[in-house]
Amino acid sequence: MGNNEERIEALKSAMKLEEDGRAFYLKASEKAVQSFAKEMFKSLAEAENKHLKVVKTVYERLQKEGDWPKLVIPSGDQKRATVFPEEVGMSEEELSESVKVLDIAIGMEEESIKLYDGLTERAVDPFEKRFYIVLSNEERDHYLDLSDYRDYLQDPTGWFVTREGFMLDGI
Repeated sequence: MGNNEERIEALKSAMKLEEDGRAFYLKASEKAVQSFAKEMFKSLAEAENKHLKVVKTVYERLQKEGDWPKLVIPSGDQKRATVFPEEVGMSEEELSESVKVLDIAIGMEEESIKLYDGLTERAVDPFEKRFYIVLSNEERDHYLDLSDYRDYLQDPTGWFVTREGFMLDGI
């Protein structure tokens, strides 16, 4: 992507996605039943806010300087160990609603990944390419965390068995 108008429009799209993600996760945190889920959604909202700030910084510098800034953003959110409670402790209705929220969140992360992967492919400046790769990788981490939590909610026993590495084929 060589033309600055395209870059600016791409960054506007990225800011919108990050703003929407942050708002969604804050709302999900307020509605979550489990304290684990509240904290996870709050953490995701903070991560999206961090992305928003860095995208906005690049956006403002690109507009001001007219060239992609020689800026290296640190890669990776702080990765936390996934520790779920031994029991889900939710009603069927709460569980169903939680899975719906997670499905929406996973879809939002997929949308972000597609955007950042597409922008990575079109990027010509190495700093621009790295910028989008880092964002895409962080969104993938969010996707995996959300998928992990959804899998746990849908089958806690199976989730613990697969995470512990137990073999079920006659051993």
